[in-house]
Amino acid sequence: MLVVMLSGCGTSDADGRPVTVSEITPTVTATPPTPTSPHTTAPSRAGSSPRPETSTSGGSSATGETGAGPAVGRAGQGAARGGRPYCGASQDVEEIVVEQWSSGAFRVSLRPTDASRQAPRTATTQVLWSAIGACVPGVTAAASAESLHEQLACHQALAQIRSGDGDYATGDTYDLESWRPRMTPNSFATWISTRCGNTLGTDPTGGPARVYRPDGVTPRYTVRGEHG
Repeated sequence: MLVVMLSGCGTSDADGRPVTVSEITPTVTATPPTPTSPHTTAPSRAGSSPRPETSTSGGSSATGETGAGPAVGRAGQGAARGGRPYCGASQDVEEIVVEQWSSGAFRVSLRPTDASRQAPRTATTQVLWSAIGACVPGVTAAASAESLHEQLACHQALAQIRSGDGDYATGDTYDLESWRPRMTPNSFATWISTRCGNTLGTDPTGGPARVYRPDGVTPRYTVRGEHG
């Protein structure tokens, strides 16, 4: 999430318009981008074709296990090789960590690499979204998937902006929170005015019941969550 109110930004970025995805409900599985294998070099973004403005949705129902993270299933979610999640380092990601509240609310914190912050917004958002799908089984079919995707696109668009203390305005991580409603309209101006949705929705009470990497590896970094 963004931690400062940004001003003086333009209404467009170097990589084009914000990406939208089709309506997702708790019982509909969205078709995610094909994830890049975390054990191979991510494809070059130079000259890559733009991400489609909408994604299709299928009819599979989402299921999940209690206490196992976002309450959605694995089907069609593009986990890493052999169906195993992978949340570690790659060309664009340092680490992905999930915070889970007892209420079912969750936050996916993606720590981008420096190279990722400087890469084109649209293509990099697609790569990062695929990495999230490969780490957190079922997250791209969650009821909040549209909002999570919009938050991700916003963070990547503003990735190089610095706050008053010299840190990144996004913080160390892109924090995608399930309790944020969609930003309406999904535009660059709305991203700025809502600080990537950070002024929307009601935060869960108390701290998370669980902080973990879905691939079972102990997190390398401390997740700061809401910080400022």
